[in-house]
Amino acid sequence: MTCPALIDFEASCLPEYGHSYPIEVAIAKVDGSSRTWLIHPAEAWRFWDWSPEAEALHGISRELIQREGLPCDQVLDEMTAFAGDCPVYADADLDAYWLEILAHAAGAKPPFAVHFLGEYFVERGYTRPQVVEALAAARQRLPTEHIARDDASRLALTVKLLMDGETA
Repeated sequence: MTCPALIDFEASCLPEYGHSYPIEVAIAKVDGSSRTWLIHPAEAWRFWDWSPEAEALHGISRELIQREGLPCDQVLDEMTAFAGDCPVYADADLDAYWLEILAHAAGAKPPFAVHFLGEYFVERGYTRPQVVEALAAARQRLPTEHIARDDASRLALTVKLLMDGETA
C-alpha cells in the first residue's frame, strides 16, 4: 500500500516575520517513497518576505532556489503525478496555504486537497498515546527537522507504524 501521501513545505519566512512563499516541497508515501522539489520564486513573489530565521532552520538560501529551483508549473505537475490517487495529508494548515500559493503562481487550481493529519488519526480510531508513541519512534529514526523531505517522510513513517500496529 502506498497511500496516504504526506506533504510538507518549507517557506521563505516564518509566519510571524511576514508574507512568505513556498521554496521547497516534499511528498512522502507510507511505502517509503518520496520526492522533493526546490521551487524557483515566481515573479509575483519578488517583493514578498524572506527571513534569515527561516533560512537558518531549513538551510535553503535565496541563491539556491534561484539557481536550482524548478518553475512553479513543473513542480505542481510533478507533485500531482507523484501523489497520484492518494489522499494528501499535512500536520499544519500552512501546507494547504502554500499549495494554493504555488498553484496560483502556476496559473492553476490546487490539484488536490490537503487534509489535516489529525483527522486521519481520529477517523481510524488511533488513540493519542498511540499517535504520540508512533511520532516518537518516527522522530527517533528521522530526527532532522525543517527539511521538507525528512518532515514528510517522518509523518509517513508515523502513519506506517500505526497501520502496521507497531505501537502499544
